[in-house]
Amino acid sequence: MYAKNLVALLALMALTIYAAEAWHFHDIALGPLTINGTFISNLLAMMIALTKAFLVISFFMHVKFGTTLIKLWCIIGFVWFPLMFFILMDYGTRKYEPAPAFDMDRGAALMREVERKGEVPP
Repeated sequence: MYAKNLVALLALMALTIYAAEAWHFHDIALGPLTINGTFISNLLAMMIALTKAFLVISFFMHVKFGTTLIKLWCIIGFVWFPLMFFILMDYGTRKYEPAPAFDMDRGAALMREVERKGEVPP
């Protein structure tokens, strides 16, 4: 089983290298939409990489022969990772808004109106 899996992984690696070196896709025009040839090449490479990842997870990590609970946790882990990525990616799209300056007032603890540049006191 491990030998067959190794041969399949090596064949997929050779296919990835061959596809990157020999296959050059041209742009495809579909009316107003144009699909870039580089996008098609990357899509093919990602499909091959996902196939290799599936083989490694299934056989080398023994998920294929595991219990239903192991399969469930494996699926949850691989669903959570992209979800976490998209949640954290939201922070990169937000406008940077610095907090107003903190004034060290060593006076009374009573609330005071402090005039700041461009700000209206509360």
